[in-house]
Amino acid sequence: MPYCIRCGAKIPEDEKARFCPNCGAPLPQEARQSMAEKRKKELTCVAPLKRRLILASFMALLCIFATCLGTLAKIEDKEAQDIIGDFNEIENILQKAGIQFIFGNNMMYCLAMFIPFVGPVGGFYVLYSTGRVLAALSQVQGYNPLFLFLMVMVCPHAWLEYISYSLAISESVWLSFFIIKYRYRGLRFEVANAVKYISLCAVLLLAGAIIEMILITSASEIAPI
Repeated sequence: MPYCIRCGAKIPEDEKARFCPNCGAPLPQEARQSMAEKRKKELTCVAPLKRRLILASFMALLCIFATCLGTLAKIEDKEAQDIIGDFNEIENILQKAGIQFIFGNNMMYCLAMFIPFVGPVGGFYVLYSTGRVLAALSQVQGYNPLFLFLMVMVCPHAWLEYISYSLAISESVWLSFFIIKYRYRGLRFEVANAVKYISLCAVLLLAGAIIEMILITSASEIAPI
């Protein structure tokens, strides 16, 4: 804790403070810089890279579990038919829009997962709903739901999407944590990291959309509908 060189009072830990609150003396530039560096170091130590990786890995497991849970869900025949109908409509749009539709749709969901407090809830619901689509397909087509789930998980674009979603959800948790503990100051610090993660997720989802479209095109050529 730095002290005022004129009156000896403690200087507040605010990098914007320019004058001593006790005597009004101007604070040295070095003192303001040291306070800013101390605050930045404190915030950085709260969420080092190792903790971020651990949280992101844990969220990835939860994302996969949410999809698996939806895959094993019980669905009525009418609801299954409705889900398949919506799925077929999406396939028709996909044939026209292609990569733009896949990337735009996935990126929209991913951005929503970055929202503090509510992002994880919405993200897990989206992934659970994805599993319900697999459950509907298995019920209508007569396939084992776990077989469909495993078929999805072996696709490389699925892993790129799950990595993106786990990064988004984990960053939502960090944003929520910093808002609660450090208020505006913590949010301002963590927003810079959020922008980096959004950029990374955009690259991963774009690569995933390209790979997914290539697989769809190849499958159509091998077994045209």
